[in-house]
Amino acid sequence: MSFPKIEGYIVTEKLGSGSYSTVYKAYTKVGARTIVAIKCVDKSRIKNSGSAVDNLITEIRLLKTLSHPHIVQMKNFTWDDRNIYIIMEFCCGGDLSKYIHKYGRVPEQRVLYFLQQLASALKFLREKGVVHMDLKPHNLLLHKDSNGRYVLKVADFGFAQHMSVSGARSVRGSPLYMAPEMLAGEYDARVDLWSVGVIMYECLFGKAPYSSNTFKELVDKIQKRAPIEIPPKSSISPGCRDLLTRLLRHDPDSRISYEDFFNHPYLDLEYMPSKENYEKAVSLIKQAVEWDCAGRAPDALAAYSHGLRYLVPCVGAESDADRRGALAAKLARYMERAEELKLMLRGESPRDLPAAEVSAPQEVSCQHSRANGPIANRTLACNPCVCTSAQTNSSSSENGRCSCSVAQDAGKEPSTQGQDKTNSSGSVQSSPKPSRSHFGLKRLFTRQVTLPYLDSKDSSITADQAEKKSNENDACRIT
Repeated sequence: MSFPKIEGYIVTEKLGSGSYSTVYKAYTKVGARTIVAIKCVDKSRIKNSGSAVDNLITEIRLLKTLSHPHIVQMKNFTWDDRNIYIIMEFCCGGDLSKYIHKYGRVPEQRVLYFLQQLASALKFLREKGVVHMDLKPHNLLLHKDSNGRYVLKVADFGFAQHMSVSGARSVRGSPLYMAPEMLAGEYDARVDLWSVGVIMYECLFGKAPYSSNTFKELVDKIQKRAPIEIPPKSSISPGCRDLLTRLLRHDPDSRISYEDFFNHPYLDLEYMPSKENYEKAVSLIKQAVEWDCAGRAPDALAAYSHGLRYLVPCVGAESDADRRGALAAKLARYMERAEELKLMLRGESPRDLPAAEVSAPQEVSCQHSRANGPIANRTLACNPCVCTSAQTNSSSSENGRCSCSVAQDAGKEPSTQGQDKTNSSGSVQSSPKPSRSHFGLKRLFTRQVTLPYLDSKDSSITADQAEKKSNENDACRIT
């Protein structure tokens, strides 16, 4: 099989092909021999097709301006007498379609991990006024870095456009993932939300909701708006079910809005595992330790609580076992210290602390019920709640709740345990005295705490530029 000759690159294999283009795997001739993917568009195939030319121009224009960790990066583009070449980053893990076919039904925790990354990319596109219009598993590429962690990236912007003008449009996209309103030619940016729902459904249950034996059967289902039912024996969480059913509403006016989608408690996009959120966790935990040592217990508890909301998902998403174990051990100690501070504050009288100092966030991430999606469990793999024990990593849940409870009562009135209470009839009820903590009073009330040091380099989720470049080369290099 002959490969195209592209200046500066050596083509090694064919990755796939479409109506007008073929994608090849190649590597650079000079330097570290970094692997790239090259989309080769045959000029002879598109010269008589105005739509193909428009799609190509759209893709090149968009990829040049879109820079996001979950969007495939275009490195360069060039051309010769026969072809136009779009040079893009190579994603080592194939695409989401192959992943689904390989593993069948994807565990909900991993579906959420991918969904958070897809939503992050869509939020970025939304801010740019761009609609993809052809979202499907084939166009969601997976990059597997040197630490074995999958990163989802949105690709193939040939159908994308800016949706600043409303009105009739031509039908575009893949029918199996296409929103019902697109058949009528009247649609807007909400078509991508339907596609997300179909992708989510296929990941969870192994096939798309309108999977059909023939194209005619598929179109009939779409036109008749056949009801979409969740398989009766499915064990998805209430939060997952709520988001899925709201995405798959046939009427775009009743479909979940972009704002509600990005802010859905199950998705919890604000605290998703990312470099930025891990760095926020590091900063907050460091501040908490400083305030803790200075004796500012309420402030320290608030900072611990906020920092742990960012840290828990990042620990769970850590794919390297050694790094995850080390981070989990530190996480357990921060949890333990926050519990100590909470117990100490609960034992003090309200008049001893100003109300402003007592106020703090009411819960951390692991306090979310399963209806909202347990953040500690919504990770790359089936990681149990890392915050319960650094050694066992075992999850203990009752009614879908994580067993740990950091800062659950922060911001509430101090407990009246050990004090007499008066009921409505005027009789006095004796409250049980608080049990003695296993931490011990000396350790509990001391201002000098011994806590492990948390650093940005502790996790592969974040890395400096030199380390990041090294990881990319290690993951995608010809040797």
